Amino acid sequence: MYDARKRWETLNQIRKEKFDSVLPLALRENNIDMWIHVMREGNPDPLTIDLGGNDGYFIFTDIGESRIERAVLGGYEEDLEMLDVYDIIEPREKLYEFVSERNPKSIAVNTSEWLAVADGISLSEYRKLTQALGEYSERITSAEIVITDFRTRRVQIEIDVYSKICEIARQLLERALSNEVITPGETSLADVGWWMEDQLITHGMSSTFDLATPMIIHSDTSKREEFSSTDYIIQKGDLMQYDFGISHMNFGTDFKRVAYVLNDSETSVPSGIQFGWDRALEAREVIKQEIKVGQTAAETLEKVGKALENAGFVYFPLTVDPMLGGGPSIEPNENQKYPGKTEVMIDCHCVGNTGNSEVASGPSIAGFRKDRAHLVIKENNLFAFEFMAYTPNPEWNGWKVRFNIEDNAVVTKDGVKWLYPPNERILLIK
Repeated sequence: MYDARKRWETLNQIRKEKFDSVLPLALRENNIDMWIHVMREGNPDPLTIDLGGNDGYFIFTDIGESRIERAVLGGYEEDLEMLDVYDIIEPREKLYEFVSERNPKSIAVNTSEWLAVADGISLSEYRKLTQALGEYSERITSAEIVITDFRTRRVQIEIDVYSKICEIARQLLERALSNEVITPGETSLADVGWWMEDQLITHGMSSTFDLATPMIIHSDTSKREEFSSTDYIIQKGDLMQYDFGISHMNFGTDFKRVAYVLNDSETSVPSGIQFGWDRALEAREVIKQEIKVGQTAAETLEKVGKALENAGFVYFPLTVDPMLGGGPSIEPNENQKYPGKTEVMIDCHCVGNTGNSEVASGPSIAGFRKDRAHLVIKENNLFAFEFMAYTPNPEWNGWKVRFNIEDNAVVTKDGVKWLYPPNERILLIK
């Protein structure tokens, strides 16, 4: 997507627009006079692409005007000048003089106990910084909220670029879960993953999750211990999901698609599986209506839980990551006989500059992500609309069919908007 020059121009346009419209809000709403982001060449920082450099003190100062002053002390002058986004480019040695002239009451620095993307400064660089600042080092605070607000408030060009990357990911996922790639009885889960990697090479992109392969949800013929291996050969009667993400141009996607491999006598998904799928999509609409700008992640989760209960679902609060065993059992339950209520868990997490929910900045609507529960959903926040739905299936003797449905979306002032066609059906493989 885009040639080299277009990519550079697009990323720099994003910088310009965010410095103009988002940076003032990120500083002023958090009562920060100066943000010093410290980078050292050879020690890659999460905000290298966001700020356009990899070495020096990147300093943003609220000088009381509509435009935030932007300076870099250090780095490569010619490269920084080419960006045309910085007002001042001077040597590192001028740091104390620069700060003392502006006399900020609060100085946010890229150090954080809970947010990785705001914790790029090394111990040695922190020591150098505090020594150089002298008495001003007493005014240092964490830049974690500033960086969160700076990243999660998206300008339109970011949303446009991200949508295009998501659409590429959607098309690749749906091709991967088709007979173009999968021949039942011959194709392994790893084969699908390697096919996807080859496609990314042709697009000049990379994977967010290294070698990602589909996961078998249920098999008519194989035992769980058999299909837990990536060497597993996909069989007729297999129900699977594929969680995949693309990293490109400082963005990362993260969403899923679901597929079923038809048995010889079948032309559609079995009714028990389809019922569970339909209930999951009904739950999605309930969740969608409760995610709004201005609410914290914790407030939103509480509203979602109540809305699901009122709509006839069982809300299951997640306290442990589902990847680590969180969630209800899929085993038959006397109180959950068909067509018993569908149990729903929520993991609507932050996403955008990375597809990895554990390191992305922003609010996460999930009970087990408490470190992000206090964050407010801001306008144009990108997120992964992810939830899990468990529905008893009579065709499996009451065992529940578990769907993990996930698509990337944006929260606007008018509510949740999809960035591309969301998951509406189970893909069929013959």
